[in-house]
Amino acid sequence: MSEADDIAALRSEILTRFHTVHQFCRAVRQRINRSTVYMVLSGRYGGNVPRQVARIREILAGGGQEQRMFEAIKRVACGRCRVHGACSRCDDLFRAQATAAKQSIE
Repeated sequence: MSEADDIAALRSEILTRFHTVHQFCRAVRQRINRSTVYMVLSGRYGGNVPRQVARIREILAGGGQEQRMFEAIKRVACGRCRVHGACSRCDDLFRAQATAAKQSIE
């Protein structure tokens, strides 16, 4: 598989799981820089592209469990919060907690 095909498959996998590259970047912002993701996917990354593709694939492989942890933490915390309706004020904290929880079980 050529590098271009690998990047196209990676983009397809991201879009399948997260619907947009932007949502993927938001979900994993503490693990990889948004500009790195966009540059790799557009073919304009100036560094070691195979290494970054491998990093993104690794995030995708483990991101599912971390995303489920984030959603569970958010569901419980928001259920106890006095703010009603859609709110994302605490999402950074919940993502950090999910990351820490995942790292503690690895």
